[in-house]
Amino acid sequence: MLYNYSGVLHIHTKYSDGSADFRRIAKAAHKSGARFIVINDHDTLQGLYQEGEQYLNGILVLVGSEVTPERNHFLCYDINSVPDNKLQPREYVQEVYRQGGFGFLAHPDQKSNPLFPAKMHWENWDLDMPYGIEVWNYFSQWMSSFKTKRGLLKSFLFPKLCLAPPQPQTLWRWDQLGKTRIVPAIAGVDAHGGRQFGWIPNILSSYLYQFKTLRTHVVCQNPLRGDLAADRSNILCALKKGCCYLVNHLADQVEHFSFYLQDAEQCWQMGDEVTHKPGLVLRVKLPVKAHIKIIKDGKIFTQSKAKSLRLPNPQPGVYRVEVYKGRFWPRPWIFSNHIYLREAVK
Repeated sequence: MLYNYSGVLHIHTKYSDGSADFRRIAKAAHKSGARFIVINDHDTLQGLYQEGEQYLNGILVLVGSEVTPERNHFLCYDINSVPDNKLQPREYVQEVYRQGGFGFLAHPDQKSNPLFPAKMHWENWDLDMPYGIEVWNYFSQWMSSFKTKRGLLKSFLFPKLCLAPPQPQTLWRWDQLGKTRIVPAIAGVDAHGGRQFGWIPNILSSYLYQFKTLRTHVVCQNPLRGDLAADRSNILCALKKGCCYLVNHLADQVEHFSFYLQDAEQCWQMGDEVTHKPGLVLRVKLPVKAHIKIIKDGKIFTQSKAKSLRLPNPQPGVYRVEVYKGRFWPRPWIFSNHIYLREAVK
């Protein structure tokens, strides 16, 4: 039996440029329906030292960091200290893995905005390390959704309209990297909180609103039982492996989504590498009917409007799923991690 847990990643607190402590943020997460959150304050683990990883309001609170030079930001997890952001990208990524941690390129293809000209994209993807990618970032998309003051006002008042699919170039690079190694992916909110503006649904309104946008759902072999050490290991192992899928909760919530590969005896999940052999079947299962696309090696392999999809005898390749929901205006809903079907070695 597998267990699905919905989490919010890439959150900033009062220990960098956010507006609340762990307890207030966990309270917002509880109201949003999340099961866990991961803090990524800029260049610090102060929140870990001051408040610690713990359960608050029934929410598992985990702490990482975000290495933030001018550009080439890197989300890192399971570390003891934050690498110096004055190092070269290869050096601080290497330092994260040297500590036994892991990480993700943050908002790697964020577009610059003439009203906020800071450039925070990732410049150098040629790193000889098993890094992952934050392929979907809510705040990054919001920042890229306007170029004029009038557009800023529209985005400020109606942020739901800003949430598009992940950047095509990010998805393409992710698919190409997957041809040679496992490349885990996450969705980040990049939440900073802010003043409470009551009913106005804008990016600055509250952590609660932002937590209802993008989620990363992990798929675990064991349930969360309230044991901090065991549950922490459960969540981090799933994120590190890419045994997770990304959900736009503004399109719809989802309790269970399945994308797996099986034969008569065994079943493999997202993040698994499998050697090709006869008799394999790829399966997709949704809670409701929607537009399913199976992507192979960066290109649409097959698609259908259905509640489930079955692909018998898939050939070697890197497979993932995109799901869109809505009749007249299909909205991006679910993006899976890859299943890596490798050619048999002769």
